[in-house]
Amino acid sequence: MPRRRRACNDQSHGIGFHFGEASLTVPHLESAITLLRSLSGPRGIHASAASTANYRAIFSRDGVMAGIAGLLLRDDAITAGLVATLEGLRDTQGAEGQIASNFELRDGQPPQVSFGSLAPRLDGATWYLVGVGLAARGGVIDPDDFEASVRAAVHVLNALEYNGRHLIYVPTGGNWADEYIYDGYILYDQVLRAWALRLLGVTYEEHAWVDKAGQIAARIDKSFWPASRTAVCHPVASFTPVGAREIFDLAACSLLSLSGIAPRLADASLNWIAQTFLDVGSLPPAFHPVIDEAHPDWPALRRYHLHEFRNRPFEYHNGGIWPIWLGWLGLALARAGRASSLARLTALTADAVTRTPDYDFEEYFHGATGVSLGTPRMAYSATGLVFLEYADHAVTHELFG
Repeated sequence: MPRRRRACNDQSHGIGFHFGEASLTVPHLESAITLLRSLSGPRGIHASAASTANYRAIFSRDGVMAGIAGLLLRDDAITAGLVATLEGLRDTQGAEGQIASNFELRDGQPPQVSFGSLAPRLDGATWYLVGVGLAARGGVIDPDDFEASVRAAVHVLNALEYNGRHLIYVPTGGNWADEYIYDGYILYDQVLRAWALRLLGVTYEEHAWVDKAGQIAARIDKSFWPASRTAVCHPVASFTPVGAREIFDLAACSLLSLSGIAPRLADASLNWIAQTFLDVGSLPPAFHPVIDEAHPDWPALRRYHLHEFRNRPFEYHNGGIWPIWLGWLGLALARAGRASSLARLTALTADAVTRTPDYDFEEYFHGATGVSLGTPRMAYSATGLVFLEYADHAVTHELFG
């Protein structure tokens, strides 16, 4: 095999971000970047500046997403936090190749590592792999330093597939929506796995990984269309042997489009999002429709939580509007060349933020009232605003192209 070109780990050639370089169409952008810098340290990127629960830990998905924002900004501090996050995830990797949902490195003590609580968090591995792939593409890590770890993580995901049908089976609470009640073959997790394999297959010149990504993509295109296809539709969020959850999953649809996995399904998703939400002046929630007290799934949702119940109608996963997923949607719209939808999304988000007094980067907005709720000072929310501002910049197209 020809020797790979080693990625440059010297960031002296990078250009630090200057506030004047951005068009500042998104309110609080300067504060968002300042927050991400403050959360970035030698151990990784913390999930929040708040001390609520364990949000001061380094979370795989939060840290990787924030680090991707650093790549788009070409910001040395945030990018260094991404590198530290990936190194921490590599160094706390489980014996079978599993990647932590979150970890804390404590002076003089063993690291505190969590692979999940109510259920194993399988997207720790997929976000880690995506992070390594994009960090290598961005030239901020040497992929050789992560190769053994990457191979182990790819292996554990292959083992989770188990039946050789190109999809992994995810338990309830097995990904970012850890208190939502969908399970089985969840689209979000399949897309992340395929995207990671495509990125890393190029990085490590592993043609088998690229082929596997194609097989997963083909299975997604075959299996996730709704039962009654219409001219404008979105994919089912998940399915099990007993049926499909034909609900809308914004994270899955956004990542599906940005990654280039299953483009026919992705294009239909963006059409549906525009028609159902953006064109009528609404922001898409994390999941739709809302589960209320009259819904047959309400008893199960009401019982399923870790610390306290947060999924009241239009809140948290249950119809809450999350800036992080609006940001990923913005990136997807830019990649698809949908300038008018991107402009509408950016304007609606800017309005939501502007109408919130003392906005403090809370996790989400209430889906009906627009009030900001959840843990404040979140890297997640700051990252979403950066993504929206930089969705159509040249560096973004270069990273995701």
